[in-house]
Amino acid sequence: MRKQLLALVLLAGLLSCSDREATPYSPALLALERALDQDPETAAAEVERTDTLTMDEADKALRRFLQIKARALAPGTLPAQRTEPEPPEAHFEALKDSARLCRLYFYMGRIHAGNYAFFRANNSYRQAEKFAGSDIRMLSAIKIGEAHIYRFKMMHDDEEKCLQEAYALARRLNDSTLMADAMHELAEVHIAEGNFPLAEEKLHRALALLPHDPGRRAECHKDLGRTNMAMNRLEEALRFLDLAQEEAGDETMERSCNTIRGYVYLKMHRLEEAGRCFMKDVQKLPLLERHKVFFQMARLKREEGDLQAAWDYAERSVASRDSMAENSKTGYISNLNAFQEHERQQKKIELMNAELARMELTFYRLATALSLVLVVSISLFFHFKHTQKKVEMALKEKELDMARLQNSRWESEVKYLREKHEREAAEIESLNQTLEYYKRLNALTVPILAKSRNSQGALHLGEEEWDIIMQNADACFNHFTRRLKEAFPDLTEEEIRFICLLKMEFPIASLSEVYHIAKGSISRKKMRLKEKMHIEDTTLDDFICQF
Repeated sequence: MRKQLLALVLLAGLLSCSDREATPYSPALLALERALDQDPETAAAEVERTDTLTMDEADKALRRFLQIKARALAPGTLPAQRTEPEPPEAHFEALKDSARLCRLYFYMGRIHAGNYAFFRANNSYRQAEKFAGSDIRMLSAIKIGEAHIYRFKMMHDDEEKCLQEAYALARRLNDSTLMADAMHELAEVHIAEGNFPLAEEKLHRALALLPHDPGRRAECHKDLGRTNMAMNRLEEALRFLDLAQEEAGDETMERSCNTIRGYVYLKMHRLEEAGRCFMKDVQKLPLLERHKVFFQMARLKREEGDLQAAWDYAERSVASRDSMAENSKTGYISNLNAFQEHERQQKKIELMNAELARMELTFYRLATALSLVLVVSISLFFHFKHTQKKVEMALKEKELDMARLQNSRWESEVKYLREKHEREAAEIESLNQTLEYYKRLNALTVPILAKSRNSQGALHLGEEEWDIIMQNADACFNHFTRRLKEAFPDLTEEEIRFICLLKMEFPIASLSEVYHIAKGSISRKKMRLKEKMHIEDTTLDDFICQF
C-alpha cells in the first residue's frame, strides 16, 4: 500500500509539473477564462478582485485579456476606467498564441462597436480574422460582428452578405446554434428592410434549429411578436410575446416584451392595458425606449383628455431625449477624439514610414553604387586574368602544335621504317614460303611421277596417286580441295584433280603427259573450266595461284 501511495504521489507531481510547463498562466486565471464563457457577470467581478501584486508578466497579460473579454461579454458589469487597459497583443504574439490573439481582437471589436467607434471596430475584426486561421466558429462570430456595424450604418446589402458568409461557415461546422444565430440576424436585416414575411420565415427556421435553447428561442419568439405586430396579426403577436416571456423567465426579456406588448395593445385600442405595459419598469429601460414609452403615454393621455398628464409625459419624453442626445454627444466627442488620435497616430506612422523609406532608399543607392564598383572591379580583374590566360593558352597551343608536328614527323618516319621492315619481312617470308613450297612439292610430286611411269616411260596415275596428290595439295595449300569445293560446288572430281595440278604449277607439257592429250587440248580444257567457274578479268592460272 505504501508503494502504491508513493507512486500515486509521484504521478500527481509529474502531472502538475507537466501542466505548469504546458502553460505559463496560473490555474486560477485559466479557470476564470472558462467561467467568463458560462457566467460573464459573476466571472467579471472575480477578475476585478484578483490580486495583481504577486502576478508575473504572463498572468498580468492574461488578466488584461480577461478584463477586455468581460467588458465585451458583460457590458456595464465592470466599473468605467479612465484609460483603456493596455491590450496584451505583444505578449501573445511573443508566445505565438494565435487563438487568444484572435479572441482579443474580436472582443476589442465588440467593445469599439458598442462605443460606436466603428472604424476601430472594423480594424479589430480584420485583425481577428487574420489570426483566426481555420477556426470556423470564430470566423462566423467575426462575420456577425461586422454585420452589426453595417446594420448601424444601414448598409443592409453588406450586412446580409456578411450574415450569409457566417451562415455558410456555420453549415460547414454543422453547428445548429451558430446556424440559428446567423438565421436570426438575417431576420433582423429583413425587419429593418420592412420585409416582414421573409423575416418571419427566417425566424421559424432559426427556431427549428434550436429545440433545446430557451434563451435563444425566447429572442426568436420576441422578434416573431414584432413581425406579427408589423403585419397587424396582433393576436399572434401577443401569443409569441407570451411564449418569449415564458421561455426566458428573466426581467430583461419581460421588460422588452412589455414594451412591444404596449404597442400591440395600442394598435388594438386597448389603451389602459397599453399604458400599464408601457409604464411597467419604465425606469429600467434604455433611454431610447424610455423616450418612446413616454411619448406614447403622452399621446394616450391626450386621447383620454388628461392634458396635464400628457404634458408631464411629454416633458419626461423630452428629458429622456435630451439625456440621450447628451450621451450621444459625449460618445460622439469621445469617438471624434479617438478618431483624431487615430489620425495623429496614422500620420506619425506615415512620417516614420516615409523616413524609413528614405533611409532605405539611401542605403539601397549606396549599396547599388558599391555593388557596381565591386562588379566593375571584379570584371576588370577577370578580364585581365582571362587575357593573360588566353595569351598563355596561345603560347602553349603553339608549343603543342610544334610538338604535334615533330611527333607527326617522327611517327611518319617510324611508320615508313615499320612498313619498309614489314615489306622486307614479307618478301623474305614469301621467298621462304616459295622455297619451302617447291621443296615440299618436289619432294612429294617427283616420286609419284616416277612411280607412275610404265615400262614404256608413259605417265599413268591411278586413284591412289590422285589421292596422294590431292592430300599433298591440301597439306601445302591449307585444305585447298575443301575450300575449292565450298567455293565451286559444281566442280567434278576430275576437274578438282586438274585444278590441283594447276595449283602445283605443272607445265602444259607435263599436263599433256598426264592426260595423254595434246597441249592445245589442255589450253581448251582451261578455257572451259574458267567459263564454268565464272572467272573474269584474270587467267585461270593466276586465279588458282591466288586462291
